[in-house]
Amino acid sequence: MENAQNENSAAGGLSDLTDVLGVAVSPAPTFPPVLDVCCGPKGMWFNKHDPRALYIDRRREYWKMEHPSGTRTANIDPDEIGDFTALRFQDNTFQLVVMDPPHIPQETTTGMVVRQYGNLSGDWREMLRAGFKECFRVLKPNGVLIFKWNECRIPVKEILSLTDVAPLFGHKSGKFMQTHWVTFMKTPNAKSEGADAAGGQSHTSDGLAGKT
Repeated sequence: MENAQNENSAAGGLSDLTDVLGVAVSPAPTFPPVLDVCCGPKGMWFNKHDPRALYIDRRREYWKMEHPSGTRTANIDPDEIGDFTALRFQDNTFQLVVMDPPHIPQETTTGMVVRQYGNLSGDWREMLRAGFKECFRVLKPNGVLIFKWNECRIPVKEILSLTDVAPLFGHKSGKFMQTHWVTFMKTPNAKSEGADAAGGQSHTSDGLAGKT
């Protein structure tokens, strides 16, 4: 009942504004609660077309590659083509953001992993710094960022230093324990400011906060 009243009130407000301006005013767009900013082939998703999520990537392509273990394929089919360093969404839009960026520098341009996940272009530090900033910008207050990184080329501690927001917790996985899952929360004044905001702690290579 209350939601219906709110919707009616919002509709009435738009109608009033239309009368004043003399032009039609469209309601603000609505989006699913989850945003995947660089979805790639959506390998981590149980449902690759989950209606609760909006998938974006800078590529849309399908490829097939022969591999010693057999034929490998990938279907990179985002809902939208977009750049995670310059998201089109307004501030405070999503409840959950997923960030699984390319983890191989631009100088590596071939191979199955690059074909599947892409690579980091230009100055990778600035690229990822901008990506973190955009992800936190579009998160709602107290929203959660799930960040995934593989250390095959760049240690995770170098990546975590590119954002001022302190991670909550993390986990290592994979055959060689090189894949890191790190969870952040967007809270007011959430900057880590080095060791201060973490109570004398800093980000370490295991994705967790460790004593300095």
